[in-house]
Amino acid sequence: MRDRFVCVRITRMNGVHINRFEFDYDTTWNSFFLDADLNVYSRYGGRDAGEPDARLNKESLIQTMNEVLEVHANREARQAAGEAVFQTVDPDVKTPEDMPLLQQNHRGCIHCHQVREYGLLQSFHDGQFTRRELFPFPLPENLGVNFDLQHGHRIDQVEPGSPAEQADLKPGDVITQVNNVPVHSEYDFRWALHRAADQQPLAVKLERQAKAVEVVTTNVTPTGPWRETNVGWRKSLRSVPFPLGVRGYSLSRSQRRELELPQDKMALRVVSIRENRFGYQLGLRRLDTIVSVAGDREFRSFAEFVSELLHHYTPGDKVEVTVLREGEEHDLSGEFPDWFIEESTVP
Repeated sequence: MRDRFVCVRITRMNGVHINRFEFDYDTTWNSFFLDADLNVYSRYGGRDAGEPDARLNKESLIQTMNEVLEVHANREARQAAGEAVFQTVDPDVKTPEDMPLLQQNHRGCIHCHQVREYGLLQSFHDGQFTRRELFPFPLPENLGVNFDLQHGHRIDQVEPGSPAEQADLKPGDVITQVNNVPVHSEYDFRWALHRAADQQPLAVKLERQAKAVEVVTTNVTPTGPWRETNVGWRKSLRSVPFPLGVRGYSLSRSQRRELELPQDKMALRVVSIRENRFGYQLGLRRLDTIVSVAGDREFRSFAEFVSELLHHYTPGDKVEVTVLREGEEHDLSGEFPDWFIEESTVP
């Protein structure tokens, strides 16, 4: 099948049209399927907080490739029938070098994660940063949709009580379009969610197998913090405008034994504190061991601890943590800070 595609590998982001080639820049691998004029049929890739390739699958990739070939062969008929064939992208050409901070501070090869990091820094320094930027490419599970990983965009399970169930989505349904985005992979679905307006119904088109294939259109209405998920795995976490001012790490097994701490619970050693930052104002001290946040002692890495704070709090919210200090536990509390970052360059 590969010989039916012209394969091009992009190894750096210098000069890349990022309005057209938009993807989750923290991931390690992405694929675009295009025609000769660079119109986008589909995207494939993506990851979450688990294993880097857990959402990738050879069978689902082949499924996407087959669908793209079929659409390409019949696109004129599909367009005449009013179907969405291409994914609509912003026609304005934008490259990473168009971000002033990147242009001023970066030389050499531009990596994917650096595009996102400079985007976060630029957004903050331009006064345009919003919390939504913390959670790109929402997971389908956040709407109650679990896809069959070997197919890619066929529903395997629907969570009870979820927006998906309320919209009457069912196992076996194949989602083919969300709003104006044609869907040939889970990643297409996530890109559609990424672009969608907050708290607005999503127009979902699907194929349902009964006695014959039935085309169904329904509205899925997201509720609650449906974009949010664990961001601890993201390299760009270091450029989020959150003035934590703390560095730390999860204690080793031997360190936990020495302090008589459980191996399967949170134990984060604070190794440095910056004055006038959130950790300092919270009352953390160097060599404290953080053992809970909001009373929750579940195991977390230090990055997952930061992710937890970003996930559950907004500026002004009260944050409570418990630390082990000189053999005794102390409860600390403080306000989640306003968004802020001094840096204007990416390491």
